[in-house]
Amino acid sequence: MTTGKAAAILVLALCCILALDIGTASAKLKMAASFYPLAHFAGQVAGDQAEVATIMPPGSEPHEYEPPPGDIKKIYESSFFLFNGAGLDPWAERLREDLVKNGTAVMEMAALFSQWEIAGKASDHGHDDHTEGETDPHIWLDPLIAAAEVGAIRDALIRIDPLNQEQYRRNSTAYSMKLNKLHAQFEEGLKSCRTRKIIVTHNAFNYLGRRYNLSIHAITGISPEEEPSPRKMVELTKFALKEDIRHIFFEPLASSKLAKTIAREIGAATLVLNPLGGLTEDDISRGRTYISVMKDNLYNLRIAMGCN
Repeated sequence: MTTGKAAAILVLALCCILALDIGTASAKLKMAASFYPLAHFAGQVAGDQAEVATIMPPGSEPHEYEPPPGDIKKIYESSFFLFNGAGLDPWAERLREDLVKNGTAVMEMAALFSQWEIAGKASDHGHDDHTEGETDPHIWLDPLIAAAEVGAIRDALIRIDPLNQEQYRRNSTAYSMKLNKLHAQFEEGLKSCRTRKIIVTHNAFNYLGRRYNLSIHAITGISPEEEPSPRKMVELTKFALKEDIRHIFFEPLASSKLAKTIAREIGAATLVLNPLGGLTEDDISRGRTYISVMKDNLYNLRIAMGCN
């Protein structure tokens, strides 16, 4: 074989390898999720087998968010779309039927769990009379439900992409172990406390409360945009004084005004309790994740509740 022919064959072989690599990269499964927790869980399960687009941008509050046309296009270009449901992301619910017709696999996460399993009604732990009967959509704040969500995503990915099922199983098992460890840390950390009553900005923590036996008292309802009545503010202030509550919780993506008002009235401090509807740009730059934010929540709960 001449040197020229050998060089030509070598170039051809390299071109084939490069084409294979490009083809493999472009064959990655495209996924989209309505907001951060679902996108994060999906990314943990899919690993390097998929590209996961988070539709709600950093720093946005999910209850009132409406995606622009460009983000809707990302969903229609995906093979798999996850949304929470239970009223958290109603824009996604409206797209569901058409997405299915388009050939996109759609998962409504809250619909996979019975109301008994996911703590039922928002009024179970709070005393917010204007939220009576509303379903609390914040299921991801219970680490064991989060682990069940990871399992549901794994099963869906195996159905969509059975060739990579072993990786999805391995990734799901590894992340579920981390979530179970987080659950154990919450159980141990909140086992012995001065009080089990807390006041939060909005009624997002019923699942966390049910799991760890906390009595949740919310200033506003399911949406943080709701305004409490003056009577409600007076009742919560009296309750906080009676129960010797020394910290009022607020959230990073919602106004802290109401929490600070009650805290000022009773001489209490304020602390963050993050419902993890999304991360901020600062969170992302610092490498914060679902688990690290939940650990921060545990740390602040222990302070507010006076835990040993």
